[in-house]
Amino acid sequence: MPRPRPAGAGGEKDSALTLAPKDRSILAELGLDARQNLTELAKKVNLSKQVVSYRIKQLERMKIIRGYHAIPDIYRLGKAHFRVFVKYHQLDEKTEARLVRELSRCPEISWLTLLDGDFDLEFVVWSDHIMEFERIYDDILARFGSYFQEKYFSIGTRVEYLPFRFLHPDSTPGRALVFGGAYDRRQLNEQDKRILYETNHNGRISLAELADKLGISVGVARNRLQGLVESRVIIGFGLKIDHKRLGLTYRKVLLKLNTPAKERIDRIAAHLRRQPQVIFLVKTIGAYDFEFELLTESNAEFYHFMKAFRSHFAADIKGYNSVIVYDELKYGQLSLRSL
Repeated sequence: MPRPRPAGAGGEKDSALTLAPKDRSILAELGLDARQNLTELAKKVNLSKQVVSYRIKQLERMKIIRGYHAIPDIYRLGKAHFRVFVKYHQLDEKTEARLVRELSRCPEISWLTLLDGDFDLEFVVWSDHIMEFERIYDDILARFGSYFQEKYFSIGTRVEYLPFRFLHPDSTPGRALVFGGAYDRRQLNEQDKRILYETNHNGRISLAELADKLGISVGVARNRLQGLVESRVIIGFGLKIDHKRLGLTYRKVLLKLNTPAKERIDRIAAHLRRQPQVIFLVKTIGAYDFEFELLTESNAEFYHFMKAFRSHFAADIKGYNSVIVYDELKYGQLSLRSL
C-alpha cells in the first residue's frame, strides 16, 4: 500500500492550506463539542449562524473536517482498551493492503492507524475481557504473524482528549474529556445501542434523522441520547480533522519511566496538558508507562519540544520511542456487533 509522505517533511508542506482565523476558531470550538448547535457556536466565535454554517460546509468540502463522532467511555460498557503496535517484516504492498482491509472489517477493532518510525501499524480492540482480545489477536497472528518483525500490546487505562489548542497556542488550557477507570457495567437496550452507534459514526446527526433511522419519535431520541450523555456512556462529541491538509505532522510518543509512580505520571501529565501541541494523553499498562500524541508544524518544532520535555523530566524518563501517524482509518469507532 503506497503511503504519502508526512506533512511537514517535504513537498506537502508547501501545499498546506492556510486557515483563516475564523476557521481556526470554529474548529477549536468544535474540537471536543462537535454536536453543539449553530446558535451556540456562532456566539462563541462572534459570527452569524449563516457564516458559521457556510464555513463549516467549506471546511467539510475541503476535507479538512473528516467527520464528527460521539466519544464513548468504553469502560462504562464493561470493555477494556487493548492496543497493539506492529513493526513489519518483509511485507509487500499487496499483503499490507490485505492486512489493512481485514483489520478495517473486524468489528471489534475500533482504532486502526498507519504509522512510520519505530512501528508501522497500530490497532485497538475494545473487548469485554482479555480472552476475547486473545481470540482476535491470535487470529490476526495466525494469518499475518510471519510478517510482524516486532509487536507489543498494552492496555490503555485512562485516555484524555485535550482541546485543540494547536489552533490557538496562546489560549488557556480548557476542559479535557477523559475515559477510563473502574465502573460498574451499564447495560444498554437496543435503542441505546443504535443511538450510540449512529452518533459514534456521525456526531452531528440531527435528532430528526436519528429518530427516523430508529423508527422512534424525536422526543424519545432526544431523551435517550441525553441519558447516554448524563450517564457518561458518551463523554463528548469529537471532531476529526485531516492534519496533513493543514501541513501538520501527527506523532505518538511512547515513554518508559524510571519509576512509573502515580505522582510522577501526574506531574508529567500536568505539564503536557499545558502544551498547545498535545492532543491526547494515554496511561498504559505494558512495555511503555505513558504515551502522548501531538501535532507540530515541522521536524524542528518536534525536536525542540522533545529536547525541552526530556530536559524538564530528565530524572524521570528512561527512554522513549516515537512514530508518525500517516492516517487513521478508524478512530474510536464502534460496531453494533461489539455493543
